[in-house]
Amino acid sequence: MSAAQPAAAPTARSMEFQPVQGGQETTSAEALLVAAYLVMWVLVFGFLAMGWRRQGRLEGRVTELERTLGGKAPRP
Repeated sequence: MSAAQPAAAPTARSMEFQPVQGGQETTSAEALLVAAYLVMWVLVFGFLAMGWRRQGRLEGRVTELERTLGGKAPRP
């Protein structure tokens, strides 16, 4: 605070809610909630799809290895 402006006394300040004039809310909370759920579901399905693809590649590699070994690999 500068010396030219005296500090306002605590009793002189408003202690109640005063809404901001102007400025409109541009996005509703409902739209943000739907967007957040959509993003989460996309991430979940993407994660599952990646796991499915990796599992398929792994099974292909195991099949190729078994074929290379001639099926002589001992089974646990």
